[in-house]
Amino acid sequence: MAFKKFLVCADNHGHLVNTECMNKFIEFKANWKPDYSICLGDIWDMNGLRKSANDEEKREGISKDFQAGIEFLDIGFDVVTLGNHDARLYEAAEGAPNGILRESCKELVRCVTEEFAARKIQWIPYNVNAYLQLPEGGPKLIHGFLAGQNPAKAHFERFGSCLFGHVHAPSSYIAKHIDQGQAYALGCMADIDSMTYAERYPNRLGWRNGWGFGIINEKTGKWSFWHVNKEDGHYISPMGVL
Repeated sequence: MAFKKFLVCADNHGHLVNTECMNKFIEFKANWKPDYSICLGDIWDMNGLRKSANDEEKREGISKDFQAGIEFLDIGFDVVTLGNHDARLYEAAEGAPNGILRESCKELVRCVTEEFAARKIQWIPYNVNAYLQLPEGGPKLIHGFLAGQNPAKAHFERFGSCLFGHVHAPSSYIAKHIDQGQAYALGCMADIDSMTYAERYPNRLGWRNGWGFGIINEKTGKWSFWHVNKEDGHYISPMGVL
């Protein structure tokens, strides 16, 4: 019986990336040697493109954020699903009221397309109808669309077995029916303390740095998945402390 290995991360948020977490991820990848490396979106933060962005956030621009996201891709990914923060760039490229901003964002969108092509990355936009899977099958790969008290269960009810980011809080849901099925939410790769916009969000209390990894049966598509989460200053996995 042959298995392939995969490695998954999400939510580095461009210039807000947690450098320590990123370096731990790179080290883990070198040791795990996955057949597939996956990023589930929010490669960029694009805070200045929010409709509610204040003047200071707009003055900061997006060039530093954009470059940090491109550099994050240097880790090497086979699959990317864009997230809601990434979608801000595409939305601005189509509908920004400022013509200069709109044209600048269009140029960055073109750059993203070229980067994905050059790196041979399979990718999808942020769209509730879009998802990717590994060639062997396995879970649907999405950025994530729902929050709430049990996002893993909520995503399973709408998408079936899946892996997703978006919520920054690791969790899991194992279905209790004959076909089984499971859904996992990943922790984030961003510097949580730098994400000041969420300082009053109670859900932030569950946010953790981390990623996930798994194996998939080449013949049946059956898969298993495990979290790596930072707790009390240490990165904890089923293998022990990293």
